[in-house]
Amino acid sequence: MNYTHGSLENEILKTIWMLEEIDESDVSVNEVQEIINRNSVSARAYTTVKTVMDRLVEKNMLVRYKQGKKFFYKTVSSRDEMAQEAIKKLAGQYFNNDMNSLADMVRSMGMIQSECKVKELV
Repeated sequence: MNYTHGSLENEILKTIWMLEEIDESDVSVNEVQEIINRNSVSARAYTTVKTVMDRLVEKNMLVRYKQGKKFFYKTVSSRDEMAQEAIKKLAGQYFNNDMNSLADMVRSMGMIQSECKVKELV
């Protein structure tokens, strides 16, 4: 499974996860397009959203199925499962699969952010 994706792919995945969380079992391109356009400055065309959703099917991140004459989509993995796989890949690429080193880096980034916020207040 390829866990690399662009910003529109990420937006589509987050939208579908949100719909799945509210128990929407059959997610269509129209629904995803409507939600993305409602929350975006620039409108996305139906064909653009459909093309990207079909690419996510090719990457095994979504499945597409037909009911009647209409196609619907579901995510292959939950948000947490996909995040875990992305973190494992990151740990492998940059930390020789040492999760403690990755966790140390994340903690240090949090400390740096905290220090920056304190400096902004001063």
